[in-house]
Amino acid sequence: MNLNEALKTRKGQLIAVCILLVISQIFLFLTLGKSFLKNIPNAEKIAKAQKELDRQKKEYEKYAAEKRKMAAVKKQYHELAANSWITSHDGGVETTLRRRIGDIAAAMQFRLNSIGAVRTGRVNTEFYYAEIDINGSGDIADVINLLAALRKIKPVLSWRRLDLRPDYRFRRNTGVGSSNLATRLEIPPTRLNFNGALRVLCYDGPLSVRALNITRPSLIQLDREADARRRQIPMHKAAPDTKEVKK
Repeated sequence: MNLNEALKTRKGQLIAVCILLVISQIFLFLTLGKSFLKNIPNAEKIAKAQKELDRQKKEYEKYAAEKRKMAAVKKQYHELAANSWITSHDGGVETTLRRRIGDIAAAMQFRLNSIGAVRTGRVNTEFYYAEIDINGSGDIADVINLLAALRKIKPVLSWRRLDLRPDYRFRRNTGVGSSNLATRLEIPPTRLNFNGALRVLCYDGPLSVRALNITRPSLIQLDREADARRRQIPMHKAAPDTKEVKK
């Protein structure tokens, strides 16, 4: 049986098709095999890829650390600004701070010798400080209570300078003229003189009160409420005469 006769049979056709398939596979392997083999990773390619992966991992860790650092700085900035004096929320520091200190002393019936004018100075383009001098004298307990009350002002005031000294003008002697040294001992003074400079950090940067999420009471509102209470005049009605007229 020759080739032509074999191809006419079904078996011969199947054999021819298989031969053609094998030839096409060999052709494809010869033409595409080189580029395919290049893409198969070897030990050198794996080591190079691992090195690049390690480099990318270090870059990511460095970026993540910088991002955390920037987030921490941003948080500190927000907290510092929110705890600072802001004119739109707390009023003008030159007038409100002085009045606030005077109101607290008056409410405690503590007479300050003097309250200075408010001075301001720049820290940077967004923060500045306000400073005021005060001095007075009183019983030790009253002075301590006043200092504690000033500490409660929000935004928090800090002492840049504070000097506390005994007030010897009210010192008492016992046994004056006595020959006994023990009876001539002086009683320690119970009054203090104090003077110092209070300072508060102020913020006039781009962030608004809402952006800073400030939750402390507004000093402007507190001053308005205090003024309203001072303007109120108590009305005393005359008591009715309950005495009966004797007949």
